[in-house]
Amino acid sequence: MRLAQIFILISLLLLVSPIFAFDVQKTIKAVAVTSGENPEGVVINITVSISPGSGRVFVSTTPFTEIDMQGSAQLAALTACDLLGIDFMKYDFFYIIEADAPIVGGPSAGAVMTIATIAALKNLSLNEKVYMSGMIYPDGFIGPVGGLNYKLEAVAKNGGKIFLIPHGQKTVTVQEKVVRKVGMINIVSTNYKELDLVDYGKRLGVDVYEVATINEAMKYFTGYEIQKKETNFRISEYSGILKSLADRMRESIKELENYKTADVQNILSKAESDYNTGNYYSATSKFFNAKILMRYELYKKTLVSAQQFDEEVEKIKKEIAELRDYLKNEPIGINSIQIIAAAQERVAEAEKSLDSAVNSKSYSEALQNLAYAKERLESAKVWLSILPTFKEDYQLNATEIKKRAEFYINQANSVIVYASSLNAYSDLLESASDSLEIAKMLYSDGQYAGSVFLALDAITQASLSIEASYGDVSLKLNERKENAKIALSEAEEVSYPVLPAAYFEFAETAENVYVKLMYYSLSERIAKFITIVAEAGEEKELTHAEFSEVQKTTTPHSAIREILKTPGYEGILAIAALLFVFSSIRRRYK
Repeated sequence: MRLAQIFILISLLLLVSPIFAFDVQKTIKAVAVTSGENPEGVVINITVSISPGSGRVFVSTTPFTEIDMQGSAQLAALTACDLLGIDFMKYDFFYIIEADAPIVGGPSAGAVMTIATIAALKNLSLNEKVYMSGMIYPDGFIGPVGGLNYKLEAVAKNGGKIFLIPHGQKTVTVQEKVVRKVGMINIVSTNYKELDLVDYGKRLGVDVYEVATINEAMKYFTGYEIQKKETNFRISEYSGILKSLADRMRESIKELENYKTADVQNILSKAESDYNTGNYYSATSKFFNAKILMRYELYKKTLVSAQQFDEEVEKIKKEIAELRDYLKNEPIGINSIQIIAAAQERVAEAEKSLDSAVNSKSYSEALQNLAYAKERLESAKVWLSILPTFKEDYQLNATEIKKRAEFYINQANSVIVYASSLNAYSDLLESASDSLEIAKMLYSDGQYAGSVFLALDAITQASLSIEASYGDVSLKLNERKENAKIALSEAEEVSYPVLPAAYFEFAETAENVYVKLMYYSLSERIAKFITIVAEAGEEKELTHAEFSEVQKTTTPHSAIREILKTPGYEGILAIAALLFVFSSIRRRYK
């Protein structure tokens, strides 16, 4: 079906449904690789139509492509809105993807779709001589793709003059079939060689440039870039309230004083070091870790019969029910939502861990799960201890929070499916799925604040699972940190974002690069959510960014800042092993 025919079909749909009443429409050309034994590059047309709506994404493909094209479209819409500071839930997006031949399903059109979406949202003209291929990450970075030599040939064949490729993919390995005749027999062998795409492009009449981010690619397509805001965020502004969390957790250790082991003492020493240097949330996390181990030692010595174990289970179960009922009825304000969400999340995790304890395969495992459940519950109480600070609060509409929870759950599910289709890093995907499961459980129970934050957590982990499978994520640390600071600065204008500030501090002190990326990203997402629900977010401004020949050829890659997302279970790797928290439990440092 040709593009004109599709538009006729859409016009007919307008007669029966208003959801396709498009306000803005942009078309961009992308490149793909045909499926089959002899692949070749092919140009595809992508038309993006945007109208007022409620955050729905529709995709029409001709011919049919695989599921990841739907995932790419959803990520493109969400990422474009995120980069521009626009509320995704105020629009509907319709993508028409049309190719002349069956193409290999893949994420390589994601970056182009994001550019087209930004152009539609801002009504920008697109340079028809510019082509691009690259995966899109939810933070606006462009990830690696395959078949770039075939795609470059398609660009040249169709009159393209500029081809943008992902950063780091200037040189690719290509296959070469060599036929050698031996007597009457042809012997076919395959050789591999390195191909410099920049040199190859020059021979084809196409300039090839590496780009790391959507903002960088926008200069070539539109002559504009998204303006970065200046930040005045200072983590020290939150020291007082974060110290109160650490003090409360530190004080609660006294009841377990007699159950210290060498591992516990080591963790407590690190916690005290963090506390003394003013890294209070990091100290809180380590105190929490130590308490799990101490609680486990206590249970080993005191729960020596099935009856005693069952009595402790019932006691914790009763505490969970009481806290859950309290949290369901607590009014939600622009500041208190983060505290209530943190508590709801921890109570839900305690409930899940308690269930694991009851169904454990061994008594030791049961006690470990039980210890985690108890201390997770206690950590919820620690967070609730600062709730009175936010009693004088601007109240939020509960229906709006419910709507947001449903939306983020759907988005988390889409990102997880998309990541799965790319065979992304399995451990992070599993953790993302765990977060999503708890988010759905909270939603079903009417605990929408916690549901939102856990869904955001799932999106963050699933996103990192993709990035952890492609390239060096450490390159993105600086940009992710700066983006988190910008989001926190904006949230500070309408609230006191203590939870995202706590996560920012945790990222600052973490040693593992994935943990750092996770918490910078989670800090940013939660801060942005707070700003959005306060209806105080400002749409990003665009600035002219015409590129010259010098700029195009000499932009140092070291100056390219990058962004990313990270693992979502917080008890990661080394310390997670110390905690004895089994893989069935969602591990956390906080």
